[in-house]
Amino acid sequence: MSDLPAPEFEVEVRPGFAVTMGALVAVYGIFHALMSRRVGVHPTLAESLNWGAAVTVLILLGTLLHELGHVAAGVLAGHRWTKAILNGAGLGVVIEPKPHGWNRIFRSLAGPVVQLLFALPLLGIALAASPSGRINEVAATTSIWWVAGLGNLFLGVLNVLPIPGFDGAKVVDGIRDLLARSAARRSEVS
Repeated sequence: MSDLPAPEFEVEVRPGFAVTMGALVAVYGIFHALMSRRVGVHPTLAESLNWGAAVTVLILLGTLLHELGHVAAGVLAGHRWTKAILNGAGLGVVIEPKPHGWNRIFRSLAGPVVQLLFALPLLGIALAASPSGRINEVAATTSIWWVAGLGNLFLGVLNVLPIPGFDGAKVVDGIRDLLARSAARRSEVS
């Protein structure tokens, strides 16, 4: 056993991370190939995979910013970021101590809000790049910016739903904490 102190920050990479990223590149690449052919363009396999990789990177960047939103809210509350996890779901962070009440609500909402804010410029770039300033079928199915923007928008909204494991469920837990504290205070006064 070493006398060196344990590291204060850890990064854990699980095998599912590479599998998920590879699958996303393939799925987006297939999407690009099929949609491009539908509008009369015949990309090579390499072009479609490059397109899929670009969309995957932008969605991964949105997810990273989502997690950094949680970290920023935690640090503002005086908490400490102790671990980053790259897994089959993408990215995750561990921040200590576990928050309660308003801290839990703000920290849980910070991630989806940042991801939604990241989606807006991507969608804006897609609109600005379109010659007509509007998104038509071709742009909607072949624009890296549009597909990545919609992907980040979808993930941000999905994550706010009160489904166990999602940030929305953690917001509900924070609200329960507040209600329990309020009930405890009322019973102390009675």
